[in-house]
Amino acid sequence: MKTSRHPAPAARQLPASFAPTSFAAIEPWLLELEARDLNSVGELEAWLLDRSELDSAIAEEALQRMFANSCHTDDQHAEAAHMEYQTKVLPAIKPLDDRLDKKYLACPLRAQLDQQQWSVYDRDVELGVQLFREENVALEAEEEEVANRYAQVIGAMTVDFDGEERTLAALGTYAENPDRQVREDAWKVAVARRLVDKGELDTVFDALVILRQKQAANAGFDNYRDYMHLAKGRFDYTPADCLAFHKNVEKFVMPVMKRMQEYRQAQLGVSALRPWDLAVDLEQAAAFEPFHDVDSHVDVAAKLLAKVDPQFDEELRWLYAEGLFDLSTRPHKAPGGYMDTLERRRVPLIFANSGTTHSDVETLVHEGGHALNALLARDLEPVAYRMPPLEFAEVASMGLEALAMEHLPAVYPAADARRARVASLESMVTTFPWVATIDAFQQWIYTDPAHDCQSREANWLKIQSRFSGNVDWTGFAAERAALWQRQLHLYQVPFYYIEYALAQMGALQLWIHYRQNPAATVAAYKRALALGGSVKLPQLFEAAGLQFDPRGDGLQEWMAEVESAWRAELGLAS
Repeated sequence: MKTSRHPAPAARQLPASFAPTSFAAIEPWLLELEARDLNSVGELEAWLLDRSELDSAIAEEALQRMFANSCHTDDQHAEAAHMEYQTKVLPAIKPLDDRLDKKYLACPLRAQLDQQQWSVYDRDVELGVQLFREENVALEAEEEEVANRYAQVIGAMTVDFDGEERTLAALGTYAENPDRQVREDAWKVAVARRLVDKGELDTVFDALVILRQKQAANAGFDNYRDYMHLAKGRFDYTPADCLAFHKNVEKFVMPVMKRMQEYRQAQLGVSALRPWDLAVDLEQAAAFEPFHDVDSHVDVAAKLLAKVDPQFDEELRWLYAEGLFDLSTRPHKAPGGYMDTLERRRVPLIFANSGTTHSDVETLVHEGGHALNALLARDLEPVAYRMPPLEFAEVASMGLEALAMEHLPAVYPAADARRARVASLESMVTTFPWVATIDAFQQWIYTDPAHDCQSREANWLKIQSRFSGNVDWTGFAAERAALWQRQLHLYQVPFYYIEYALAQMGALQLWIHYRQNPAATVAAYKRALALGGSVKLPQLFEAAGLQFDPRGDGLQEWMAEVESAWRAELGLAS
């Protein structure tokens, strides 16, 4: 590390030379934990902390390999190292981890632990033992290997456009081009390139569905939807709540989105709103590129965060100076973006595949919110407590996006700040229909796992039409039918998506509170982030001063706030 701003914690038992690069290196430490006598509460707590330290080291090694593979999907050595860990090392660890979990649950001293500190951990260990099946270890390793093929296929997608070979992410700036023909041409080039690999991506997905259904059946579940709902620790809402959320999106969000689309269509002066008309400035100004290289990308995001809280600016710049980012787009780089933590050192690592648009600034702010969460909770034990449940982890990121949006005029030129604010407010609305689309699609896929490719496309179109509003797809039936393949979560992190909607509802409330009392809102946000995952999900929302509302019953009120701000930004009558 270059500085001591966030020094690595002192080692408990593992020597500095310990390298968890193979199961042979890790196994003795797991066996020692299994054999250790536990004769007092103090010894049990020490055992838990020693196990957490080992888990942290293993997690860091796994992340480093995944990160290298994400950055260079064409690097065969990086891919082999990542897949070796995912398909050989981690699967070998899982049965021993299950034995350690059972040792903990059987320990009579467990009841004497401080319940305030250990109750969430205790609940999660019980769930892990309930769901673990040794026969699923090999299936999970195979699933990881198959899902990695998606990143390879997407990472290899480039097109020749405007005189250069470009990644699909780099085409993002053309979506804002005021020349409608240029926008259309760029969109067509991108979707045509995706269709080239549609068949292979269908084959990959078919294999994933089979593997996932087998895991659910092995664990005693009728379908993978119900299995994953429990496996993700969703103790505080049900699949039925998710279905109710879909209906509330139809009732309270879709009318707002359609009004925004109608206004866009009128301002652009087009007879129909097409897929390539959704990102261009309403006044059709030239595409706005707030940065042109990684240094300026970080600088723009950091300046926005400084307006929210000076600590946030300092942390983002420190992480960049430490070499903990890989942001810019290039061929053979995995799609998407993520933050994960190097748990042994307890510092965040941020990956993105970014172009040069305002959306890419939002991505860095978003991942920066996750990074702040990790830094504020870095001292918590055990390791599982250092990041909250995904439903609140995304409040940390989406909430920070919403707060930073309020300061765009201080960082961007006035006209560009206005268009970026309008885009951000529209995104607050459009997030909900897209999440409902993906969640409803996944629920259908895994409660009807015997479906074929044709029925999958038919149901996708039915669901997507339910939540697409006024966009005209005439002439692009095949492209629309394959649109779901753009969502990497469906391939690589199944059922990780409803969290974005639950978190967006939290982020909306945070934004509303911030506009009324910035200092108190930021203070509550930081207090909640510092809790990591050490308390239950509703308590995290409560700590931030927010309502946990998985059914979306508050959407009518919150959408009214967003639409009012949107209309004010555009100078429209209320």
